[in-house]
Amino acid sequence: MTLATGRVLQVNISPGGVPKLPVERAWVSTFGLEGGRHREYTVHGGPYRAVCLFGMEVIERLQAEGHPIEPGGAGENLTTSGIEWSLLSVGAGGHGRALWAGRRTLDGMQGA
Repeated sequence: MTLATGRVLQVNISPGGVPKLPVERAWVSTFGLEGGRHREYTVHGGPYRAVCLFGMEVIERLQAEGHPIEPGGAGENLTTSGIEWSLLSVGAGGHGRALWAGRRTLDGMQGA
């Protein structure tokens, strides 16, 4: 097993929709981040869609192409750095790799 290290740059929540705005911290539950909500629960939330992660590297590439995007603007709960998402094995139905965010394990990742 290979252990890769990345970090969370920003934690984001919203009352539903985008952009999600930064907060100092938020507890992760089975259905999302405490204080955050989803507008459409048929496609967001739940045990396998509770937390959305997006890499700062992608945000910076999009900015370089002229797109007006900022952390939280893609609707992500955790803006990360140092994780090469294309190298992770993810799958539907919770058959993927586990990530740790603080003391919480984020398991059963699905690709977007």
